[in-house]
Amino acid sequence: MSAPTRVLNHGAKPISLTEFRDAIEAICPPRFPAVRYARPRRVALAVSGGVDSMAMAFLFSSLLKTHRGIKIADHPTENALAIIIDHQLRPESTLEAASVAQELKKLGFKTVTKPLNWKDVSRLGQDPTRLPNLESVARTMRYRMLGSTCRYLNANSLFFAHHRDDQYETVLMRYTSGHQYRGYQGIREANAIPECYDLHGVYKSGLLDDQSAQNPYLSFKPPNKELKRLRWMMKDDSEAESWDLLKHYLGMNDVSARFPGLITRDVDPRVPYLTPLNCEDGGIMIYRPLLEFDKERLIATCEANKIRWFEDPTNTDPTLTPRNAIRHMDCGKLPAELQKEAVLDMSRAAKRRTKLEEAEARRWLIREAVIQDFDPNAGTLLIEPPPFKSNTTHWRRLFAGPRDEARKPHQRLIAAIATRKLVEFVTPDVHVPPVMNLDNVIDRLFPELASQPDSPPPRAFTIAGVVFDPIVGPASTKWFLSRAPYSSMKPLPERKLPGHSSCRVLPLVGETEDQASRHHHWRTWKPATLWDGRYWIRVSACVPARFRILPLLPHHAKPFRKALPPKQRARLEQILRYYAPGKIRYSLPALYSIEATRAQDESGQTLTLLALPSLGIHVPGLERWARYEARYRWIDASLLGLKRRGTQAPIPGCHRIWTRSRKRRRQNLAESRVKRSSVVV
Repeated sequence: MSAPTRVLNHGAKPISLTEFRDAIEAICPPRFPAVRYARPRRVALAVSGGVDSMAMAFLFSSLLKTHRGIKIADHPTENALAIIIDHQLRPESTLEAASVAQELKKLGFKTVTKPLNWKDVSRLGQDPTRLPNLESVARTMRYRMLGSTCRYLNANSLFFAHHRDDQYETVLMRYTSGHQYRGYQGIREANAIPECYDLHGVYKSGLLDDQSAQNPYLSFKPPNKELKRLRWMMKDDSEAESWDLLKHYLGMNDVSARFPGLITRDVDPRVPYLTPLNCEDGGIMIYRPLLEFDKERLIATCEANKIRWFEDPTNTDPTLTPRNAIRHMDCGKLPAELQKEAVLDMSRAAKRRTKLEEAEARRWLIREAVIQDFDPNAGTLLIEPPPFKSNTTHWRRLFAGPRDEARKPHQRLIAAIATRKLVEFVTPDVHVPPVMNLDNVIDRLFPELASQPDSPPPRAFTIAGVVFDPIVGPASTKWFLSRAPYSSMKPLPERKLPGHSSCRVLPLVGETEDQASRHHHWRTWKPATLWDGRYWIRVSACVPARFRILPLLPHHAKPFRKALPPKQRARLEQILRYYAPGKIRYSLPALYSIEATRAQDESGQTLTLLALPSLGIHVPGLERWARYEARYRWIDASLLGLKRRGTQAPIPGCHRIWTRSRKRRRQNLAESRVKRSSVVV
């Protein structure tokens, strides 16, 4: 720990409160535009003790005192807490964390100090500082600790103090590493926490639990005070609309409009109806409001307000990390294209270009209604990608062929971005392949954009754990996307659900309901577990038991069918035949119970198939002993339920209006002809 280094005559001015407030409002827009009312919620600050985090803490303290109740991402904010991560990599780190907490208490913050546990990472007592990938491991552990702490403290916004110099260092590192222009975007102003992809309520999940609570933080309908005011205003108005119609206008009767993630399915009388799974949304967002400010201004802010900060001695070692090497090199000797302003201008241009390309790919998916059907229960997607180039001959256009060839690289890029968005619906992988690695996929899906004019007929292929199966039709080719079959060379995806110490098979048969429910009480829901990167599943039981989530195994399917009543067995066969044909059914999640003959004998465990959570089918009597709930992970629900341009149903009443206007035009034309004839005569 060292005293703050005072920079004299640096010429930087402190950051004003107005600038800081404008920066927060620019990067914290409403996450859910349909929200009508939101309860106040706290925000969290990740504080390391450096000059950047201490300046952010001071600015936040002043902001909340001056603008009490400022709205940050849907919620009014009245207080904030600071989270200090003790990396436990230096002997003096614990003392420094305590000193940082004392300084933050002077600013009015409630602080939480979380030390990192390296026992699971280092093997046999190995010194964690000797790990070859220390920087990436520490970053992952830090983000997971911050995410779990925010979830526990009920904070949905986490602020970091990355500044403009950090952005320059990041972009310069990627430039020297040979990244393409999409990698020059650098640090994002706002994003989720991908390191916490399997923590429910942290990464794009938790909104459904909030809506099922007695007092949710977000309300998608007007508050009761506003409804009472509307009733009082219209009580004497005889020409006002009915109250039911007003509720329809306000979106109170439409369940799907309350919050995203609710999927509707068209009723087909030929197959049994299967209620679609809800899709998760919500989670904790990271915001970085200081990316537009230099470090010199942060130092000036702390100096002007007498804020103490602490310097990490590991940041002064240029041989420790590549970032430290860039931080301590003489930037004046670099060429002009590697200077700070030039690199940041390149980053802004890359962000602007990438944003426009992403928007164009999204517009293409919506305009052409590429997604025909999405089934969250089986995790399948049906798409019909239209050709980018029409088959009509451009005989009126000059140089049509060279123009099409010149546009082909850009069209391939847009197709790759759109394909990447489609793969995200089904893939079990956390990281989808980059756009540059989808060239072979584009050649298969869009033959008109292929480099070779004579493309082979459509064939099935696999990428990122997703199988693209073609459905060739007379006019176009559709593609059916599903989870790829599990490889025999890799272990099956398995998740152990929280249970109790006692291990025995659930008594499903042989006892009456009164005998079964005696001396048992229901436990609360355990936290949901992410299985296969696609399904969030949780279980609650009233008996001692252990549960495990595995795929539907073929040798367990037959006993499970026999345990079902005849009607439910026939319904299961119809559901599997229609929603999960072929090998897709063996990628569905299945709930098993575990029985062990001896507590220490893992090889003697017996699995019993109890339910298929995504299909809502279970063995008889399970509802008396255990309850389960399955949800699909987050998807871009705005791309669903669309119709292709020119195929929408006509709006009621438009044909009548068009007919009237056509008759009026005919009458006007007839009158004008009569006038012309009279003039001629």
